[in-house]
Amino acid sequence: MAKSTRGARFAPKRQMQETGVALLILKGVVASLIVSIVSVLFLSGISLMTENTFIEQYMQYIMVGVTMISIFMGSVYATQKAESKGLIIGMVIGMIYVLFSVGLGLKLSPEPVVWLVLVNKCIAGLAAGALGGLVGINL
Repeated sequence: MAKSTRGARFAPKRQMQETGVALLILKGVVASLIVSIVSVLFLSGISLMTENTFIEQYMQYIMVGVTMISIFMGSVYATQKAESKGLIIGMVIGMIYVLFSVGLGLKLSPEPVVWLVLVNKCIAGLAAGALGGLVGINL
């Protein structure tokens, strides 16, 4: 009698271990920070070399864009490696990045934190991370 074998598509998928997910989240946050640092250095070089007032005038909005793109790219990177739990991993990366950047801002600046601004940053970080997580799973 012939032995019945099941195809690869019916085989149960391997579940990621919790340490693997934590490591991927850490890698995603580090990737986000690297993208941010490279972008900030690039913008600093442009603003120092040119007399363009456009960059100085809109620097606050440009930095929000850089932050969102950084969170998005870090989430895409981590969730491509994870191949599951994209929404959760992306949102965690976004929240950790926002908390890290707010903490760094508190250390560097004596200005107090406005709660509405903090909540706005958290929601934007969660949204960018969730979108990056969804895109990363589908790539």
